[in-house]
Amino acid sequence: MGSIVEKGKDLAEKQLEKLNNLRTRKGSEYEFSGLSDKKIDVEKELNLYTRDGQFYVLLVDADSEERIMVERMIDQTGCFITSVSSGIECLDQISKDKYDLIILARNMPRMDGVQTLNNIKHNTANRSKDAKAYVILDEKIDEPDIYFENAGFDGIIRKPIDRTILQNIIISLVPSKMLPDDEELLSEIKSNAKDAETLKKSGVRFLEALKDFKGDLTEYKKKAGQFIDDYEIVSSDMIDALYSSKNKEYMEYARNMRDAARKLGAIYLSDCFDDHVNMAKDDSLEVAEINWRTLVAEWENVVSGFADWLGKSSVQLGSTDILTSNTNGIRLPASDIVSRIDEILGNLEDNDKETAIRNCEKLSLYELDPDIRLKVDRVIKAFDKDKVNTAVDILRSI
Repeated sequence: MGSIVEKGKDLAEKQLEKLNNLRTRKGSEYEFSGLSDKKIDVEKELNLYTRDGQFYVLLVDADSEERIMVERMIDQTGCFITSVSSGIECLDQISKDKYDLIILARNMPRMDGVQTLNNIKHNTANRSKDAKAYVILDEKIDEPDIYFENAGFDGIIRKPIDRTILQNIIISLVPSKMLPDDEELLSEIKSNAKDAETLKKSGVRFLEALKDFKGDLTEYKKKAGQFIDDYEIVSSDMIDALYSSKNKEYMEYARNMRDAARKLGAIYLSDCFDDHVNMAKDDSLEVAEINWRTLVAEWENVVSGFADWLGKSSVQLGSTDILTSNTNGIRLPASDIVSRIDEILGNLEDNDKETAIRNCEKLSLYELDPDIRLKVDRVIKAFDKDKVNTAVDILRSI
């Protein structure tokens, strides 16, 4: 352990020199994060006091680019970090030196993060028995958080990895004597990390988006609230445009929501909307119909995430859900469905809206294919909003 302590002292001196060099740079307006310098408005510099102690971190990740990025983020705080590329190398390290924090990537060849942690716990030569263990997860995974809790992890780090979240983990674990005296700085890091972690579960990259708002949290929350409020109306109008085969109208809705989602940091949702913009451009609304439910599921995931974060309890989700869940169990032949739709269109041509509505409601009681049922329900909703022309367009599309 003597060698690692000596290295720690050398690192502390280098960190102090690095900090002094940073302070000479244009009022600390820049940071080195990842592999390039970039202007910042949100992320703060955390510099630990390492003269009276050291905090040892072991990073285990087979992805070399990600490993270098995370290593530099942690190194900037003043922690002593060792990084390896496999679970086998990790087991070798913990048998030689003592670490305070072990960060394991979930996905690694031969021995993944869960298996590595299990082997760490059963390694009789382990010198890091008291170390906290965190797992790095991809943005989209199948396992719930409790799976990793039961595996023995103390916490989760979700990709894309935010430096502020790493800083907050370190703040929660290092001895208090190593923390800077700036309580305002620590409080801001903790607050931003909490918000980022909360929203990341819903696919929102909060810190990345907040930079575009110049760090103005009030304005960001205002736009997030508007995004929530827009969901019910826009999703309803958007599916009506889809089923009415109004390409330009559908594309405009998708484009506006794509831009709004991206500005708020909901990158995956923004990409989903962009796919639908391209479908409308290519006159492929039938493909958009097939992918509609996937889009709405991700849309509602982001909306509900923002709603929980902002404390909004009256959010109306499911505005494009099926109205009638109970049916009479009778499956109509395709020819009968066409005949009934022609009858409804005939009612409307005779300006008999009430009879058209009754016939549409009767049709909805039968066992219909999911896509047809959703269209019939959209017709009923269009009638409720007195959008007769929209109802006619959707009926003709069935």
